[in-house]
Amino acid sequence: MNLKTNQIRKLWLAIFGIWFVLVSGILDFWIKSPGLKQWLQVELLVRERRQEIAVIEAKSNVFKNVAHQLENNPIAQEREIRKVLGYLGDNEIVFEFSK
Repeated sequence: MNLKTNQIRKLWLAIFGIWFVLVSGILDFWIKSPGLKQWLQVELLVRERRQEIAVIEAKSNVFKNVAHQLENNPIAQEREIRKVLGYLGDNEIVFEFSK
């Protein structure tokens, strides 16, 4: 009975060892198994995408603010019209002295 228990224990240790090697990603070059290495790569990609999303959201907020100004502020509208039509140089600023 004790011999059979030791064999079963060794069998389970062998199964666990094989499973651990496959999950760790050590044999990824030969066996395309999901493993720790791939998990870390996915984590890196997720982090990069989250940073890209944050940058895009910041740009979106800037564009929303500009759009709001162009919709509601006549001075901003005039400044943009002058830029688009070429009446305003790159270093020039529009001042409104009326009122």
